[in-house]
Amino acid sequence: MDHNEMEQVLKEVRAGDIDQFGLIIDVMQKPLFVYCYHMLGHRQEAEDAVQEVFLKAFEQLDSYRHNVSFSAWMYKIAYHHCLNLLNRARLNRVVTFLRAGIQTVSRHEGEKKIEDTEYLNNPLHVAISKLSVKERNLLILRVVEERSYDELALLFDIKPATLRKQYERALKKCKSYMLVSEGGDRHDSISATR
Repeated sequence: MDHNEMEQVLKEVRAGDIDQFGLIIDVMQKPLFVYCYHMLGHRQEAEDAVQEVFLKAFEQLDSYRHNVSFSAWMYKIAYHHCLNLLNRARLNRVVTFLRAGIQTVSRHEGEKKIEDTEYLNNPLHVAISKLSVKERNLLILRVVEERSYDELALLFDIKPATLRKQYERALKKCKSYMLVSEGGDRHDSISATR
């Protein structure tokens, strides 16, 4: 769906044709799932997050402004939602740790993780999961979703040149983590970050 078609659908939804929002879901569901999956690392969490993102987008539709694309606006909602989930999970781990007095507490005890363990053990996924949430978000939006620096600058209210530098640093860190996870030595990973 191109920009003009999306704007027409949004106009119809705002005019009261709620069924048209289904077209938005059809277009955005898969890319948002991939994004949330990379951010959260769990299939069920990503599926739940996507549903919440659509609900929030529908409820906040009047706040959407046309200075960024609708899909970029959706990714911003997804980013904040995933960030909240990750912060809540971190807080739950701390509380569990303090209550139990245990040194290591798994993120989701008893919860079945994504069945695709081969993907989770993939060096790229391992490397991405080691990045900060902000770095992970930038890499996913820039590489996977192919967002321009100008669009990301509008989305995050940061200068494109600053974003480019942040992206380059995150990419170097990711490459370094991949080298280490693939059996490269520490010297290789240090030189990869320079």
